[in-house]
Amino acid sequence: GTPQLTLETGTTDRAINYTSGSGTSTLTFTYTIQAGDTSADLDYISTTALALNGSTIRDAAGNNATLTLATPGSVNSLGANKNLVIDGVAPQVSSVTSSTANGTYKIGDVMSIQVNFSETVTVNTGGGTPQLTLETGTTDRAINYSSGSGTSTLTFSYTIQTGDNSSDLDYVGTNSMALNGGTIRDAAGNNAVLTLASPGAANSLGANKALVIDGVVPFVTSTAPSGGAVSTATSVDFTVNFNESVNIVSYDDFILGTTGTASGTIASVSASTGSSMTVTVSGITGNGTMKLNLKASTNIVAPAGNAPSAAYTSGSTDTI
Repeated sequence: GTPQLTLETGTTDRAINYTSGSGTSTLTFTYTIQAGDTSADLDYISTTALALNGSTIRDAAGNNATLTLATPGSVNSLGANKNLVIDGVAPQVSSVTSSTANGTYKIGDVMSIQVNFSETVTVNTGGGTPQLTLETGTTDRAINYSSGSGTSTLTFSYTIQTGDNSSDLDYVGTNSMALNGGTIRDAAGNNAVLTLASPGAANSLGANKALVIDGVVPFVTSTAPSGGAVSTATSVDFTVNFNESVNIVSYDDFILGTTGTASGTIASVSASTGSSMTVTVSGITGNGTMKLNLKASTNIVAPAGNAPSAAYTSGSTDTI
């Protein structure tokens, strides 16, 4: 067998093997640190920690060596002679949250997402920048690490883009954090374990924060004369439909598209808020066609603050 020395290494003690030194007064044992090992000042477990393990240790005359060690921590012990700190515990993600206040956010808003670790970590971006992938509707967004190296909290920056949509922002899955060529390590050099809590579960972004993402731009889906329009009427109502509820709608957001000598005046709008409303055109004269268009620039906004991105000129016409 091979002589062994049992070290006190936290939850699990490690019996390490003799490797060299026979024929001298110094025997060497080799210890490879394993995951989970920890010690503030490495020592063996007791005065009987050195064991033959089926082998022999003898002098030239054949006398068996006495293997009793100094008491751990006392004079001539490993702990007293050396100051060896063992850190075999890799940093873990403890939670994901955001310093951005709960609420609804629009296109162009910048949000800060924080990933908290069980201990201080250092980020090296020499080979790439760590990323966190968020679940943002049709297209998931991989957002970049921005700050926090040398602390236990890493910050990732997210700028909302057109089309992003989420009723409760969260990351995609437990593997949503990726090194992307970079490194995240503790002071001892242990690579961080990047497994996240399941989306929506305790310690996830979705559980810790209530962040609504509205990157959907409002737009008109249709404009059409309402009811049975009469060609000789001097006043016509047009029904206007948006893809979502909007605010600050007024009659001057619209303009008439006419042919021939047809003309009229946009007089009123039935509601300043909603996804459907009636716009009244009065003072109609002449002969031709008329339709209601949305201007390219208006004060209309969705609840999150997104404005229509384009004019609308594809509505149904009314014959005058």
